[in-house]
Amino acid sequence: METQAKTASYGRPRLLNHDEILDGAVELGLETLTMKRLATHLGVGTATLYQYFDSRKALMRAAASHSLSGVSLPEDTGQHWSILARDYVKSLLVLFSDNPTYITSINPTDYGFEVHFKLIEPFLTSMKQRGIAPKDGMRLFNMIGLIGYGTAIEASRQREFEFHDETMEVVARRQFSRLDVSEFPMMSEALSEFTLTDEEKMDSLIDAAFRTFARDIGQDENQLFNEAT
Repeated sequence: METQAKTASYGRPRLLNHDEILDGAVELGLETLTMKRLATHLGVGTATLYQYFDSRKALMRAAASHSLSGVSLPEDTGQHWSILARDYVKSLLVLFSDNPTYITSINPTDYGFEVHFKLIEPFLTSMKQRGIAPKDGMRLFNMIGLIGYGTAIEASRQREFEFHDETMEVVARRQFSRLDVSEFPMMSEALSEFTLTDEEKMDSLIDAAFRTFARDIGQDENQLFNEAT
């Protein structure tokens, strides 16, 4: 639901600051953002926004980068790469959950890839310090990015059931019980996996992906998630 627009002021233009404009842009969502919609949301004239940003593209690029200001990236304390990478998944999950437009957006060209680069560079630096080459580190980041992205979608889907004071597992099992189970022998065995929570599915994906990655770079997969690098 879109937040309520601020009351427009008359006479002397209302003073704004960059953070207020960028916060408003993120609130509205970058995918459908226009200068007119943002001006209405902030209770100012469109011309006021152009005093701060000379184009919609410039505004969107700034807003996309600004959205990172609330994301707390994991601290590199020398922990095993798998622990740090897992914490990055959780940070990305927060970013996607707080900014649904990153999930629904199909055309991020207006605000470029600055958001991606600012997330990736410190990660690759930390991986390099652990003897993992940038290309391998990038491959690992691609894994955790997709896991975080997929988990955010799954979390959003499962959250819909909470509005009805139920869980996805309860609803799925109830609907499955109405079927002729003899027609679904494979699903009968797999239903417990189908009804895992979003966090359980995330942990399963992380475990499988990281084990594969460890083997690919010649490391012992049994050392995953140990504190020592």
